[in-house]
Amino acid sequence: MVRFSPGSAVDLGNGVRMRAVNVSGEARRAERAPDAGAPVRARAAGTPQAYLRRSGASAGAADRLGGALDDSGMRLHTTIDLPRLSAGRSGPAPRTRGPVTAPHLRLEVGAPARADEGQVILEVDGETGHLRWHLPRAEATEGRRAAVKQRYDIPCDRFEIGGDGSASRGAVGFGLSKVLHLVRFPVEYLAGRVAEWGVRWWEGRHRPHALRLANPDGTAGAVVDTELLARLGTGPYLVFVHGTFSTSEAFAGLRPDFARWHADYGTRILLFDHPTVATTPEENADRLLDLLPENRTSTFDIVTHSRGGLVARHLVRRPAAGRVSVRRLVQVASPNAGTKLASPENLGSLVDTFTNLFSLLPDAAGGAALPGVLEVVKQVAVGILSDLDGLAAMDPANEDLLALNDTDVRMDAVHAITSDYRPSAGASLAQRALDTIVDTLFADGNDLVVPITGMSNAGKFVVPAPFALDAPSVSHCAYFGDDRVRDEIRHCLTLPAVLPFG
Repeated sequence: MVRFSPGSAVDLGNGVRMRAVNVSGEARRAERAPDAGAPVRARAAGTPQAYLRRSGASAGAADRLGGALDDSGMRLHTTIDLPRLSAGRSGPAPRTRGPVTAPHLRLEVGAPARADEGQVILEVDGETGHLRWHLPRAEATEGRRAAVKQRYDIPCDRFEIGGDGSASRGAVGFGLSKVLHLVRFPVEYLAGRVAEWGVRWWEGRHRPHALRLANPDGTAGAVVDTELLARLGTGPYLVFVHGTFSTSEAFAGLRPDFARWHADYGTRILLFDHPTVATTPEENADRLLDLLPENRTSTFDIVTHSRGGLVARHLVRRPAAGRVSVRRLVQVASPNAGTKLASPENLGSLVDTFTNLFSLLPDAAGGAALPGVLEVVKQVAVGILSDLDGLAAMDPANEDLLALNDTDVRMDAVHAITSDYRPSAGASLAQRALDTIVDTLFADGNDLVVPITGMSNAGKFVVPAPFALDAPSVSHCAYFGDDRVRDEIRHCLTLPAVLPFG
């Protein structure tokens, strides 16, 4: 065990040095994975699940995230255990101008020896299992060491979780016990430039635009084209549009209702899969229109989740296209006024939040979405902040979003479902920790991703009577597992339709 005090610099072994800024505590010697010396591409999938469990992550989160790390080619390289930290006085946060005095640890670690590898640090909080990503500092180290070393600033901020009312669970502090995992991954190149790679390339392979028929059990069926849609007629169709990082698996919680909807809509139930990180909602809407037959108007009822609500609104905004008429729009947790998580300065908070959400989810939706989050982590870890237009479209200051919210829309056929998440008495410490951190960022009611006011009130887009979930509330990715949400969606789809919409 290595003890350190504020201002000290210590060698933790295996190429890891650490300088403490207003932090004291203890650290164990850095431990390398047995095959850490081999190129990432030559290393077989390991056992990150076991490492994550020992670090403090819950068994479920460790299994889901560990599996996603393996599938994404991300391999654990070095582990640094910091069991007891004590933070001193605060000052400017890391990465701000001027002297940095906020409590943090600056790690210096060996950079990947190969040009086709990148690395990032995954932190697991030892008290709660909360997960955070840390990116290498943007500036290069001077001189020869620039090619062989990377630096990371690890904030040592303490958070307090309030008691939940139970006798055994009072206030809990976290943030000052952590395990850091240095994770390496392969970097793909096209035309000799990593900038040509990234999320857009990955989504093109794994998240292409596709319109599919829904099977009677709600699973995705055959891909449809304009010829098949022409045979199915003008509708009405029931269309589902998912949110950020996700796929149509996001609607798995609604599957018990699909048999009923098949009786109402016949086979005309569609799932719209589409990329969400590198492609804007407007581009998604354009691609959906391209998949529809020309010279006819198809009638849609649309159910959306999260960012999918913006895709549907752009679809409604195009009456001149003449290919679709939307008569009902049911938005669940739509970021109509944006979300702070999508602001450029909060990109780290965005990937942290979704990593925790999808790792904590017990169903298929989180497992399907985690790979997309990890691709963003890899891209920004190698210094590429471009090709994130789909995320930027949810920034409250985004010009296209502001223009969308300055558009007059008839609102008598729009329905909004919202939630201000509050952890239940039985919520895990990881869920409570996530809620504490996100509430600090938003300073407003939210479902852990979207502020509740912006779900139904965004410029000229105002839903007058949103269906707001009271206690118990749900988080952003848990709406469709709630009976009240399913009942409300069924109710909205039976209300009189109003044509034309928009």
